[in-house]
Amino acid sequence: MPGSVLTAQAGFWGKLPARGDFVGRGLPEPFRHRWDRWAAAHLAGREGWPPGGLRLRIASGGRAAAGLVLPSADAVGRRFPLALFVLADGLPGPEALEPWCDAALQAAATPDPDALWQALAALPAPAGNAEAPPLLLWRRGGAALAADPQAPEPALAAIFSSG
Repeated sequence: MPGSVLTAQAGFWGKLPARGDFVGRGLPEPFRHRWDRWAAAHLAGREGWPPGGLRLRIASGGRAAAGLVLPSADAVGRRFPLALFVLADGLPGPEALEPWCDAALQAAATPDPDALWQALAALPAPAGNAEAPPLLLWRRGGAALAADPQAPEPALAAIFSSG
């Protein structure tokens, strides 16, 4: 079953066009709550998303989380991003996370939450344990920017305005 591996787990949270409200699978509740508040404050109203989504690596409760965030909306058009994550005791740096993010991007094409969760759970967890700041943000193929989790606007503005 997805999420049953103790060392790494995949999951998602956000809006899917085929559903009428928020949907998620596989993420620990405390992480999901913190992510929901952060995404609502810093990403929900954004325009001009980078091709391939926003990629990120964050420290979370003694573990690392990394993944991909895409613009999305529910069935009635209420916008909120869809975030696809892998959580592990350690994760590599941005360059080594790109293949996982690209595979998650392909998985995000499914409208069914259970199929999406299964697809994410089937992805091999990225190997490695790089030292990193609390929050790294980047766009596909771009340089990672260190950001203050409480004040990420300078890094987000650079990513959303470039290319």
